Amino acid sequence: MVNKKLISVLVAAVIVGSIAGAALMINSGADDSGDPPEADYPSSVTITQNDGRKVTVATPVEKICVVNPNAAELMQVLNVTDRVVGVSESIAKDTEFGYIYDDVPTIGTYSTPNGEKMLDLGCKVVIGQCTSMAIKDTTVLEDMGITVILLDCYGIGQLTDDLRQLATLFGYEAQTRAEEYITIYNETMAAVGQASAALGSSVTAYMELSNGKAYTSRSEMSSLIELAGGYNIVIDLVENPTSSTSQISNEAIIAYDGGKGPEYVFVREGRIVDEAAAEQKYQSLASREGWSSMEAVKNDHVYIITQAGMLSGPRIYIGLVYLFEVFHPGVLNISSAELLEEYNHAFGYDIDPMLGYRHLSA
Repeated sequence: MVNKKLISVLVAAVIVGSIAGAALMINSGADDSGDPPEADYPSSVTITQNDGRKVTVATPVEKICVVNPNAAELMQVLNVTDRVVGVSESIAKDTEFGYIYDDVPTIGTYSTPNGEKMLDLGCKVVIGQCTSMAIKDTTVLEDMGITVILLDCYGIGQLTDDLRQLATLFGYEAQTRAEEYITIYNETMAAVGQASAALGSSVTAYMELSNGKAYTSRSEMSSLIELAGGYNIVIDLVENPTSSTSQISNEAIIAYDGGKGPEYVFVREGRIVDEAAAEQKYQSLASREGWSSMEAVKNDHVYIITQAGMLSGPRIYIGLVYLFEVFHPGVLNISSAELLEEYNHAFGYDIDPMLGYRHLSA
């Protein structure tokens, strides 16, 4: 069944978030006469990291390094990629948006960025993640005079707060851009939340990563499935999980629901960039022992999610709509494809429109 309490929390968060955004713009000096002059921008801002630690930064920041992929994508949303002078190797290699940093030097890995390279680039501020893909030892950088800011920039209830804080580093224009994004995000999340709340029941789903591990009840992905009107079967297969992912036995998957298995199967596989490779992945899934008799395979409800970035970070609202469309086609008056097109147009991206692949039997 759809968790009405979860949906209510989502809608409430959207409303609170909108109010908080308005307050932030008021406190930063915006008024009805238009954008305030950048010369009036405060000389420093205080960022509250996701771990609760407060970091004060001189503003506006003119040169910054980024080792958090979500923050790197949001830099384009804020129209401040020209201030990014160094990125991690994983950001430079990202197949979906990494091209915008083709001319930006790399400064090492996300966990061990090179402080000397940062200083050589004239940069004394770096953005990393707080809870996952974290910088291994921030004190090494801080001892060199580099300010480390840890914001995850993901999470259904956290992404917009982190974006607002990120925008304060760069000035009023960046804050305005942040609010443009947040408006789209909030409206989309609210629309899906209302549609999900109206559903009488949910469909069963199973989602795994490219490494074969499945998302447990501890993962945000499980909440995303639920918000989209689905039910993650791993909730029943793994009680009290200690991690957001877990290896599930093939026997448990095909035995679910009296041998029917899940109604929908998803594999999050970001390395696939064309339908031929996606079909090959499908065939490898369908050939697993016992899968040919599962409801998902028999009904052509196996999806290879090729744009992995839309299920977390800045494009998560697009991923939510994608899942809802799969589970409940024809209910929403918005589509994930249209949202991606809007995202590309509004924020200057050229992200490939291939969101996923579905095998259809002849």
